[in-house]
Amino acid sequence: MESLAASFSASTTTILNSSSKLHHHPPRRFRVLSLSLPIFHKFKTCPKFSSKSPNHLNLLIVRSSSSSSITAKPSSEFQKKGGRDRKEEDNKLRALRELFTKPGVNVDAYIIPSQDAHQSEFIAECYMRRAYISRFTGSAGTAVVTKDKAALWTDGRYFLQAEKQLNSSWVLMRAGNLGVPTPSEWLNTVLAPGCRIGIDPFLFSSDAAKEFKEDISKGNHELVLLYDFNLVDEIWKESRPTPPKEPIRLHGPKYAGVDVSSKLLSLRSELRHAGASAIVISMLDEIAWLLNLRGNDVPHSPVMYAYLVVEIDGAKLFVDDTKVTPEVMEHLTNAGIELRAYESILSEIESLAAKGANLWLDTSSVNAAIVNAYESACYKYPWNSATKSRRKKTANLDSNGQSGGPCAVYRSSPVSLRKAVKNDAELEGMRNCHLRDAAALAQFWAWLEDEIQRDVILTEVEVADKLLEFRSHQDGFLDTSFDTISGILVSTIMIELNYET
Repeated sequence: MESLAASFSASTTTILNSSSKLHHHPPRRFRVLSLSLPIFHKFKTCPKFSSKSPNHLNLLIVRSSSSSSITAKPSSEFQKKGGRDRKEEDNKLRALRELFTKPGVNVDAYIIPSQDAHQSEFIAECYMRRAYISRFTGSAGTAVVTKDKAALWTDGRYFLQAEKQLNSSWVLMRAGNLGVPTPSEWLNTVLAPGCRIGIDPFLFSSDAAKEFKEDISKGNHELVLLYDFNLVDEIWKESRPTPPKEPIRLHGPKYAGVDVSSKLLSLRSELRHAGASAIVISMLDEIAWLLNLRGNDVPHSPVMYAYLVVEIDGAKLFVDDTKVTPEVMEHLTNAGIELRAYESILSEIESLAAKGANLWLDTSSVNAAIVNAYESACYKYPWNSATKSRRKKTANLDSNGQSGGPCAVYRSSPVSLRKAVKNDAELEGMRNCHLRDAAALAQFWAWLEDEIQRDVILTEVEVADKLLEFRSHQDGFLDTSFDTISGILVSTIMIELNYET
């Protein structure tokens, strides 16, 4: 068994014991199994770990004296008070709260989600507003700031990371644990009745915004949609990273299998069948798939920030044109797609309503700003008095796909369903990708076994970097789908381990 073990150097790890004190274990060496043989039951004897390995963790569970449910303990009770980080954090929160009374704002609380305007979980750095205001960098979470409180919700993958990154100005809400309120429940508890709660409508899907509005109405609160500016951006100012400018590239027919014109023809057939004359697509992966384009705006995701509006007789791509190469421009022109400025999407939506277009809206993914802009525009025109139903499924169209007045068609995105059914070229590409990755993994296992035999000391970071090196040597490699999560013993309690934090 010794030939299957290696010595690793573990980074400093913080462990919480049952007395709620923090203990810091210095770097230590300990024995681990080779990753090529991870299943213990295959061995005749159970592998032995070094006696220097830490003892079992004692988990802290706090039980409320007035209830049998388990409740979350605020992160502020686990962390040191004061210090430079506390002062810096307080300055951000103070600046944000000062904006609450700004003319045109006038709110008592503000919600800062993780998503961008396209409901992406993984986003460009310039849109990491929740991370900026709270310093919590996990991919999932929601920050809520009132005039005197700040709380952050995240799931079990990030509890330990949030404990480390949040300072005592914040209360950590462990979403999913018994007794932990939702953001709306918490606001209904801590705010006096009749308060105004602000959100950036671009950062919430229409469905999410409507659900939140209904939930806070139980506390007699009002949801305020702040279209003109994002409050976090107002205090981020010059230090905010610039939007990504990486060029868009073509995804050739060898890999796509179907050309753009054929995909658009099929989509327009579905529009007619549903009684719609246009559709707005905001999910970045759907746009990339439909147009056979790929981008590099989001780490580990081959997408570009854009909106797409497809009509019966045309299409418009709303994107930063500095990212459009001559080759991509020719590709779009051949498919009958025009370019528009990314920021002009709302004016286009209003124009569609003005000319009587029935717009297909997937309210589970399209943001509240777009949906509300269209619904509001529909009510501006007298000719629409007979078609004001908010849940109309079909409409009578003329030969150009237009009806007597604008009306939304509320359905799930047809692009998502089409994209899920892979054609032969896509299936072949997926198989070949897995074969190439398997070859890289085989090289990695062989390298690791050799290091084990030589009793080389390795860190989790070195192992992850070596795996990336082997993968990057494969034909067609562009990027990984996410950073390798590498952990040894104590480090494995960090489910989404990130050594930058």
